[in-house]
Amino acid sequence: EVAKLTGISRSNVYSALYSLQDKGKCQVSEGETAKYIAISKEELILSMKREFEQTLSEVEELFPTPMETHEPYVTIRGYTNVLNKIKNSILLCKSHLYLLCSTTCIDLLREELLSICPDHRITIICEDTIELDNRITLYNRQKDPKGFHLIIDTECVITGDLDKEHAQCLFSKNDSLVRLMRESFITELDMIALK
Repeated sequence: EVAKLTGISRSNVYSALYSLQDKGKCQVSEGETAKYIAISKEELILSMKREFEQTLSEVEELFPTPMETHEPYVTIRGYTNVLNKIKNSILLCKSHLYLLCSTTCIDLLREELLSICPDHRITIICEDTIELDNRITLYNRQKDPKGFHLIIDTECVITGDLDKEHAQCLFSKNDSLVRLMRESFITELDMIALK
């Protein structure tokens, strides 16, 4: 039946069905003719969650320690990749971070910022007032920031653009760049204080 409906050869259909049965994704009804029956969506989701958690556990336990990269600058492209890099960097932050970006960008990072704010010092500069945890220090500047600029633990920086079509960022642990961005933040904070 499957071969007729799909136009796939019988041998390939049997091979796929055996594989699905082997993985527990379908079951066989024994009778005069064997029939393959799909498991329910709920059962499939529970099984897949269990398998995924097992895989994550193995990766966590067995993943080798990566070699420290000495590349001064790494470019990351693509909206999802850039957003994931920013979110991961926030979650991996050890003590403090500085963020200069638009309130729209902060909304995208809200969950990660709120999850680390109890134990971390977070300073944000943006163009408008935004509701955040009162443990996060927030400064307003007159004009809309171009792109985003993030300093994590005074060890690394991420700077770039997060627009949907041309998102890209630069990630670096270069001491000179980190120092330059830190001084830029301090100057920005001084200007805000003067105003």
